[in-house]
Amino acid sequence: MQNKYKNKISIIQQLSGDIITCQLKPGTQIREAQACARYRTSRTPVREALVELAAKGFVILEQNKGAIVAPLDTATVFAVFEARIPAEKAAASLSAVRATGHERQALEVYKQELLELDPDRDADNYFAIDRAIHQALSNFSRNPYIASQIENLRDHTARCWHYYKERGLREEADIDGLVTILDAVISNDPQAAAEAMRIHLGGYVSAYREMLTEQIETLKWV
Repeated sequence: MQNKYKNKISIIQQLSGDIITCQLKPGTQIREAQACARYRTSRTPVREALVELAAKGFVILEQNKGAIVAPLDTATVFAVFEARIPAEKAAASLSAVRATGHERQALEVYKQELLELDPDRDADNYFAIDRAIHQALSNFSRNPYIASQIENLRDHTARCWHYYKERGLREEADIDGLVTILDAVISNDPQAAAEAMRIHLGGYVSAYREMLTEQIETLKWV
């Protein structure tokens, strides 16, 4: 029984990873036989994984047609951020109140790493620290419902990023924004932490808007 559970979790991780990184692109039909061969497993864990990923919004199950990777468009992008920003604000605010002394010290370490970072030379490291900070604040909120929601929305955000990066999305490093969030949490200021998080994530929304506006302007000349 335990091996079956581990197999199911493994398939979910592999399948969701391929969807998030757009190796399985939006609209792609997922055939059970092909998925079994791809992930070297049987039909049961594939079916169970698809049901769970459908519940999380990554695939759509169609009767007599199997599963397709959920479509991705501009409305989806903004809907994801519309849900994520309030959840992340809540996590930052709660972390400012609930984080332990040891956890605040851990945030100080992240802050120092950011201040020593050259994002132009090491963008991958910047985004790794960014993810780690968001994950830490999610955990420090001590609210499993908010944490679960953020985890799912963060995966959807990553899928949007992978998809639109190939289409001209430019996301700039926001070291100052992250440092402002960390300072507010460390100093036990929930209101400032929530507002700093709103501004930080709002910068990503602006990047999408800018890219889409440029594409619309380009199309006017076609």
